[in-house]
Amino acid sequence: MKNIKIAVLLLFIAGALSSCLETETPEPASILTGEWEVENVMADGEVEFVSMSSLHLNNNGKFLFINVDNFASAGDWQSESTDKLTLTGDDDYIQEYTVAYVDWDKLEIFRAMTIGESTVTIRYLMRRIN
Repeated sequence: MKNIKIAVLLLFIAGALSSCLETETPEPASILTGEWEVENVMADGEVEFVSMSSLHLNNNGKFLFINVDNFASAGDWQSESTDKLTLTGDDDYIQEYTVAYVDWDKLEIFRAMTIGESTVTIRYLMRRIN
C-alpha cells in the first residue's frame, strides 16, 4: 500500500512538472506587437538603403509607421497567422505583407509593388526596439 501511494505521488509530480515544461505557441499578434526599427530595405534582393524608419504595432490593433523623412502613416493592423501582416491606413489604403521571419527580436516582411510596368519586391529587415 505504501508503494502505491509513493507511485501515485511520483506520477502526480511528474505530470505537474511536464505541464510546466510545455511552451505555448504565441498568437501572431502577440509576437508582432511592439516597436520595430527598419534596419535595411531591399528591392528585388538588392540593399537599397539603411533606414531609420520605425513601425509601431500596438496591442490595440493600431499601427504607426514613421518614415526616415518623418512622414507618418497610421491606421489598423491585423495578423491572422504568423505569415501575414495587413496594414490598413486611415485613408483605407491596404498593404498586405508576407512575414518571412519573426521572433522576439527580428522581423522580416515583404510585398510585391507595381511601379509603372514593373513589379518589384520590397523587403524590410527590422529589429525590435521595444
